[in-house]
Amino acid sequence: MRDNHLHTYFSYDTEARFEDYLAIYEGEIVTTEHFDLSNPYLGGPRDDVPDYQAYSEQIERLNRQYGNRIKKGIEIGYYAPREADTLAYLEGKDFDLKLLSVHHNGCFDYLEDEVLSLDRKEHIVSYLKEIEKAIEAIPADVLAHFDYGFRKLSLTVDELREFEPNLRSLFQKMLDHHLAFELNSKSMYLYDNEALYHYALSILKEMGCRRYSIGSDGHFQKHFRLHFDRMEQILDEYGIQKEWLV
Repeated sequence: MRDNHLHTYFSYDTEARFEDYLAIYEGEIVTTEHFDLSNPYLGGPRDDVPDYQAYSEQIERLNRQYGNRIKKGIEIGYYAPREADTLAYLEGKDFDLKLLSVHHNGCFDYLEDEVLSLDRKEHIVSYLKEIEKAIEAIPADVLAHFDYGFRKLSLTVDELREFEPNLRSLFQKMLDHHLAFELNSKSMYLYDNEALYHYALSILKEMGCRRYSIGSDGHFQKHFRLHFDRMEQILDEYGIQKEWLV
């Protein structure tokens, strides 16, 4: 089971190397480097864009050493005012896996404390609608961490249930565009949102979803394949077959 959400020093927020992951795992890895335009996080705003040529050349070099075990990926952070620039960057580039995310609103990242001052209901509805726009606009393979916009809000399942119509609308859009749903172990175990993912999986099972992705959202070696043993149990619990994994 491949870790489909992973970062190296080609992302702005980590210094991890490909070798950090290759040294402790014998299988295939794919790194999904951050692409975030007008990124306000960590002192922005700035454009955080991976150097595609240098990234591709480094993977080519390492694949000669490690037996072609590395695939190319990207995590596309959607920001509506920069949609055209995002599409322009993606044009002509070859990625084996494309994750789709919404990380910020142009003023702050949703992991920053400013999110706590927002009207909770308005923010969650707006965030879920923004993901729908992203799915319509950007070609991708995986919807990453559906809960990113409310990771810091410590929602209970009962509180999230209020937004079930919005979630169903989002998940239908995801299914219509053939994106996989990501089980994000950072969200589940470092932000204590496993219960929210169980709730989402129950809806997705009812809706007939058959495309899933497993990712640690790893920025450090110690987070690589985080709690993947527990992830396998959850796949079994919901009847998610291995051939449904991207």
